[in-house]
Amino acid sequence: MKPEIFSEIGPIEKVIVHAPGNEHNDVLPMHVQQYIEEQDKITKNKDFLLFDDIIDIKLAKAQHQTFKDIINFYRPNSCIEISSLYEDKDSFDNLLKDRFPPINLMYTRDIAAIIGNNIFLTYSHSMVRRKESVLAEDLFNSSIFEDYTIIDFKQIGKGLSLEGGDIFVISDEIVFIGISERTSKEAIDLIIPYIFKQNFKHVIALDLPKKRSMMHLDTIFTQISKNEAILFDDSGNNSISNLDVYLASKNKGNEKLEKTDNNILDLFKTFGFDFQIIKCGGNNSTLKLREQLTDGANSFALDAGKIIMYNCNDKTIEELEKNGYHHITSKLFKEDIKSFEQILRSNKKVVISIDGSELVKGRGGPRCMTLPIKRSII
Repeated sequence: MKPEIFSEIGPIEKVIVHAPGNEHNDVLPMHVQQYIEEQDKITKNKDFLLFDDIIDIKLAKAQHQTFKDIINFYRPNSCIEISSLYEDKDSFDNLLKDRFPPINLMYTRDIAAIIGNNIFLTYSHSMVRRKESVLAEDLFNSSIFEDYTIIDFKQIGKGLSLEGGDIFVISDEIVFIGISERTSKEAIDLIIPYIFKQNFKHVIALDLPKKRSMMHLDTIFTQISKNEAILFDDSGNNSISNLDVYLASKNKGNEKLEKTDNNILDLFKTFGFDFQIIKCGGNNSTLKLREQLTDGANSFALDAGKIIMYNCNDKTIEELEKNGYHHITSKLFKEDIKSFEQILRSNKKVVISIDGSELVKGRGGPRCMTLPIKRSII
């Protein structure tokens, strides 16, 4: 299985996923409270597991299964469950227990990043997700991946964090990374030499507000075709046009990010990507914030112009329809698969909506729930 990611939108071939399971069995109300009251003071909860609520495990499994079924329908046998790759099953089961069960593991995007032909093992910002880093190290050091270049960020990162939700491979020349609550500028600088060794030409970085609602770049942006992207654009100082942009270019000999005077969309234009923006939540300021919270800007591309997103994000789906997308549902997939396939396999741009009422409780969308290993080159 040769890792190969040179775009966000090439037809999916192989993708690592993890269905929510036994790791959720022992989650208690205290684990889903970010702040607690102690001695008349509000403090951060050291036992917070980064979920907003306890999930209904049976329903979450069913929702995740539908998500996988649609991916596998588009590309047969493309989904790979983490547990099927883990050579030591007892060790894997033990990782699902303990004080900090890895309930965020279903968001496989964050445990690694495939850039070109290299596997970057990431290192989590939050202590409660560090166990996933251990799991990923065991997984990618198994015999299945023994012939491939693996960069373990924990070994070079000097305690810094780097998470996959911040990393986009826009093309075979450009990697786009978020400077976020969970990925620092210094961490990005450390991986730039490894990226340039693969003949990528530019690393672009966007400096996000450091808050949980924008924990990763893919909470506000996903590329859905060559020149289209879903974008959440906040108002005021947090507007994307006001966020600092950094650039490192191989042809200039700089392997560290340097601040530019461009806004992010103008900079992309200079590299041939004139993105048509689909607004997360439309134009209504309240709905924008609500749908960003439920991952309206976080979609997974099966192919260019063929995407999956949560059905709760009505206004974002309406914006996609205004921009020529045909909306089909997971209900149609289950009840009339012939009609579903006819639309999906057509030349139309398609958005597939799925139920994610339980899956979204950890602030993760369809992109978060996938770790693409291989996409066809376009």
